This record gives sequence, structure tokens and C-alpha cells, in this order.
Amino acid sequence: MAVAYGSLPFSQQIAFFRDKVNLPSQDWTQLWQQGHDHAFVVAGAQRDELVADLRAAVDKAISEGTTIATFRKDFANIVAKHGWAYKGGFNWRSRVIYDTNIRTSYAAGRYAQLQAVKDDRPYWRYVHAEGEQDPRPQHLAWNGLILHADDPFWKTHYPPNGWGCRCTVEALSQADLQRLGKSGPDPAPAMGWRTVKVGTRGAHPRTVRVPDGIDPGFAYAPGATAWTQPLAEQAMSAGESYAASDWERLITTTWRDYARPERVPLADAPVPLSKPAKGIDQMRAAVVHALGGQPYRVYDVHGVPVAVDAETLARHTDPARAQYLPLLDDAMTHPYEVWLSLERDRRGYYVLRSRLIKAYSIRGGRAVLLVAQQANGFLEGWTFMPVRQMGYLDKQRMGRLLYGE
Repeated sequence: MAVAYGSLPFSQQIAFFRDKVNLPSQDWTQLWQQGHDHAFVVAGAQRDELVADLRAAVDKAISEGTTIATFRKDFANIVAKHGWAYKGGFNWRSRVIYDTNIRTSYAAGRYAQLQAVKDDRPYWRYVHAEGEQDPRPQHLAWNGLILHADDPFWKTHYPPNGWGCRCTVEALSQADLQRLGKSGPDPAPAMGWRTVKVGTRGAHPRTVRVPDGIDPGFAYAPGATAWTQPLAEQAMSAGESYAASDWERLITTTWRDYARPERVPLADAPVPLSKPAKGIDQMRAAVVHALGGQPYRVYDVHGVPVAVDAETLARHTDPARAQYLPLLDDAMTHPYEVWLSLERDRRGYYVLRSRLIKAYSIRGGRAVLLVAQQANGFLEGWTFMPVRQMGYLDKQRMGRLLYGE
């Protein structure tokens, strides 16, 4: 078997792994959490040929169910072929690469299966692996916990929840709950958070918030469009520190590859535009009004959760553009297109971003284009421009098309 706690590899697991793109990387913190759903990286493997060979060895382990012993033979041959000076001992490094990729791909495949039967089996039970010699106390405390599949707990606590974690999830029906003497799911446990620094010895250190009981980098559900809970201020500030034209495009398909219309059609502005804001107080009020009177709102943009914080958005928006804010709610709930792309910023971090595209016809026969961008679950930036700047829009319509009217 590929892993002792699982079963033979299955189609959803294989498809998840094979859908990734290869990326070179210096450090394990260069690509974070759900970014691993879309890219294959091995920390310190920076040459394309080396990454490709390592990926082939992992693919073999996943698709054929080969053991760690077989993988280690392949790993040794790859290291010798490329003269790769990796960090750590041979057994430890090969185990980390093997286990992490197999367990996350297994979890992602199971996630797809669990979603497929959610109507009939809407409850998930946390299952701690038996026979652990040194079990994590909090993982053990979650053993047997039953929550609805849509409970926010699973966004951060769907296993694996750390290096070497062998915990899993199983689906239950209402009849299963009754047989267990339950009329409904358990109450979700209280969630504590801690702030930690990771990757401090490498080129890409991070300061991250992590739920108690979860290892840094594992607070997401493999295979889901998961999101963490970073500070909105950090997301917005990061978005301002470099220009979009400077990002390295790592997924290069465009609207042409999807046979999308060359021109984004103009939608009628659903609400009247407002006047430019004067000062931060008017700006803040305009943002709150645009969010339906809420200072904080989470949108579900065709499966992509995007949080918008009014206070942060107000401080990072030009008051002259406040007149376009009434269109933001419509663009977030009814975009024309949603694109996903993997990019590298000036600091060298790989970032998974989605862009929302929509064009509006407004008063006086003028037209504007809206591009809203999110990363790490928060709205990172938005802009309006005259429709004549269609060339700019074309540069945003690339990556993987998640949704298109």
C-alpha cells in the first residue's frame, strides 16, 4: 500500500497530483499552504530537470503505490544524477518528500470523494491514527469529533495537520449518528491561535498565525479552495509593494486558450455611483455602504472565499475612486470571469492569486473595467480604468479560468 493508514491509490488522488505545475524553490516557506494544491515543489530543488525527476518519482509512488524503500532507491539515483546537495540526512529527507506528498494527495483525493457524497453523508468524523507511539495531545483530543462537513473547523483542521500526521476524516450519515446515540453533530471545539516565525534560516521567512495543535503550513484542507486567516492589513500592504507587471507568470494560458470573447461585454451599472470621498471618514463610510452596511464581509466568489475588511480597504483606496465603490459588491458576487494564477512576487514568494473581471457601462456613455484581486483569502487590491485600456485587462485574463459567463 502507498500509506499504512490509507488504501491503494485512487483516481482522485492521482488526478490531484498530476494537475500541479512544477516550480523551483529555495525554501519550504516560499510556497504556502493551499498553494501546494497547484504546484509541486521540493525545498532546495531549483533546477527544472531536478524538480521534474523528483516529481516523476513521487508520481510513481502515488500512482503505483510503491513503498518508501522503492522511493529511496529512486531518490538516491536522482541525487547522484544531478549532484544535488540537499539539506538533512538521506532517510529523513526522503521520508519527508515521500510522506508529505502522498499524505496530502491522499487527503485531497478523499476530500473530493467526501464532497461527492455530502448530500447523503453530510457529517465528518475526525479519526486519529491508531498505534501512534507519540501521539499529539490535541490530535488525540479531536479523535471521534463529529461536525458538519461545512463547519469552518475543517478549513483549518482537515488532516494532515502536521509533519507525519496520519489522521483522517470519514463521512457519516444521519443514520450513522443515530446509531452512535447522537441527534446531531458535536459542538465545534474552541479554536486558539498562536503567532510563530518560520523559515528564519532561509531566504523566505514568514510570520504566520497558526491554530493550536496544527503545525505551521498545515492549516488548510488539501484539495479545497481553502484559505487561512492572515491580517487584512498584511495582505493589502503586500499588494502595494510591487507592480503586477513585475510578477513572474507561472501559469501562462490566456483567454484565447479558453476561446473566451476578445472583449469583455459591458454590464449596466447596477447602482448609482457616488461622489469622490473627502477624508478617511467618508472613505470608510463609502466602503461600509458598498459592503451592504457591514464593516467586514466574506464573499463566496464561485467557490473562492474572499474576505473584505472595510477599515483596511478604506486606508488603501484613493478617495477619488470612492465613486466606483458601489460597483464592488456586484463585481464580487457576479463577476464576468474569475482567473487563478500562480505568481512570484519581488520577495521571491510564490503566491496563489485569483482575479475577478467585470466591465461596466456608466453615465455619459463612459465605460470602466474592474479588476479585483485576492490572495490569502483577503481582497488584496482593486482598480477601475477606462475601457480603452483593454490591453491592461488582457494581461489579467490569464492563468486558469475558474468561472466565466
